[in-house]
Amino acid sequence: MVDQSELPFRMLCRKYGATCAYTPMLHARLFCEDPKYRQEVLTTCAADRPLLVQFCANNPDFLVTAASLAAEHADAVDINFGCPQRIAK
Repeated sequence: MVDQSELPFRMLCRKYGATCAYTPMLHARLFCEDPKYRQEVLTTCAADRPLLVQFCANNPDFLVTAASLAAEHADAVDINFGCPQRIAK
């Protein structure tokens, strides 16, 4: 789900019965280090719940920090363990 499932798409899915949704796959290190990236990639609203935030990472410290930063917006965190996309490496 790289570069997919942004807020407008999630809300459309919810309109037609989706009861849970995922964010696009977010890069944990960038999420930790770059407030602008964090603001741009994690868009949500009150009606966008439950929401699972999906991260890719190759460093457990970045993953834990990113999950902590996203906690107030997320009902769960998904750890991507097998995406062949370049972002996941």
